[in-house]
Amino acid sequence: MAYHKTYTKKKNYGPKKNEWIKAPKVQVITNKGENLGEMDTKEALKKAQEQDLDLVEVGANTKPPVCKIMDYSKYIYQQNKKQRMNRVSSKQKEMKEFRFSPVIDVGDINTRVRRALEFLEKGHPVRITMYRKGRQSSKQAKQVFDEILTNFTEYSSIEADPKREGRNMFITFHKKNGKTKNKQNSKKEI
Repeated sequence: MAYHKTYTKKKNYGPKKNEWIKAPKVQVITNKGENLGEMDTKEALKKAQEQDLDLVEVGANTKPPVCKIMDYSKYIYQQNKKQRMNRVSSKQKEMKEFRFSPVIDVGDINTRVRRALEFLEKGHPVRITMYRKGRQSSKQAKQVFDEILTNFTEYSSIEADPKREGRNMFITFHKKNGKTKNKQNSKKEI
């Protein structure tokens, strides 16, 4: 019988505050940013309580620990807000895919191309895919695919030429940022 050790993730309760600070002496900073210097933890706690604020440990790895007199709930709210903003700003734009078949109607082509162009303007990379089923002709598919690609001449593609995978052809576009790596879509002649 094998013994499996299970590891539980230690729950993060945030920085220590008030009575949970166990260090005998702390470096104290007021809520206005003034450095009060090193003092006993009990004395620092009294100063915080006089102002109806909390004593929060902000620098636990120093000797003595650095504590700040502040509103703890407001501090936690601001930290969570920063984390949310970092997650949103670092999030990469999601790739959008538009699928076409050789027998698609002109109205459907126009609608999908219009939506693809909207996503490109918003900064999303867009993949245009031509798929064939059954006995659909590869010549007809290539012809329709080339007609669709004429709508994307203002945008640079990641691939130089459309790629083929089995019965599918696809190419990925992204918003042009000045220079293009792709000779197909660049305006300069060689």
